Amino acid sequence: MHIGIIIQQMLKLFLILCLGAILARIDLLDVHTKQKLTKLLLHVTTPLMMIDAFYQRMKTVELQEQADTGSGVSVGMLFLYSFLFYIILILLSAVLVFGTGTPKKDRRLYLFMTIFGNVGFMGFPVVEAVYGSEGLFYAAILNSVFNILVYTFGVVLMGGASAKEGSSLSETLRGIPWKKLLLTPAVLCTAVGVVIFVFRIPLPSVISETCGTLGDLTSPLAMLVVGANLSGMKASQMLTNMRMNIYVLLRQIALPLLFWVIIRPVVHHEVLAPTLLLLSCMPVANTTALFATEYGSDEQLASQGIFLTTLFSLVSFPLIIWICT
Repeated sequence: MHIGIIIQQMLKLFLILCLGAILARIDLLDVHTKQKLTKLLLHVTTPLMMIDAFYQRMKTVELQEQADTGSGVSVGMLFLYSFLFYIILILLSAVLVFGTGTPKKDRRLYLFMTIFGNVGFMGFPVVEAVYGSEGLFYAAILNSVFNILVYTFGVVLMGGASAKEGSSLSETLRGIPWKKLLLTPAVLCTAVGVVIFVFRIPLPSVISETCGTLGDLTSPLAMLVVGANLSGMKASQMLTNMRMNIYVLLRQIALPLLFWVIIRPVVHHEVLAPTLLLLSCMPVANTTALFATEYGSDEQLASQGIFLTTLFSLVSFPLIIWICT
């Protein structure tokens, strides 16, 4: 199962995260710089990464069609399964968050952390190592759906965190600045990416390569920001948060097992089904810390969730794969 590649990717995350903490400690990543980097990530590098992801998937599909090999599952069905993947995670996250009595002020953040895992930076190399180019193609389609949902549903989820205490659902929805939240560069670029993918629109190589180069900055910069957020927290503070520790156990072990019980009778494909399981095991996405900073949520709690789920996944990931496959 190439467990070594899993550990290698996690160690890369930790090294970049630790560098971010060190840079914050020596004041190279101060509060002002961190805020500017967050803006850069949300409004420049991530949107360009969206366009590049869809464009690269389009080229992959075209090559498969030319070779007449197919991907094993149609693109339409892959999108359907990917949306099903997130519908299941949304339902399971609601059970986990509300069932464990999470404080109301933190519910949106915990829901976001549970739904959106690190399917790109960590998921892609892991899936490719285990299931090759076919698994990578499936993961890329799911990541496209991730991009769509995180900057629509995810933005609404986190952006509504400032709603007044005791407000009704309708009042909360009316109070959300929909135009500001949805007409963001990331959402608009995701829409552009979908159009490129569906209509097979070719891009000049200089444009596509520029999008790819800048998009590749997203993961390392995001982990630097996460490390900077954690720099002000003591190790004892992170490891003695009992609510977070219980959450990590449930998210990294119980949630993938429940997901497998639900998805296995529905998805019978021998590569797609375990690929979805692999991606359900991923730790909290580093996007969570960016959104927490952008929308005024608890950024230290978000960074703590990223750190602990990534750390614990060194154990939980191989364990889940061993049990289920």
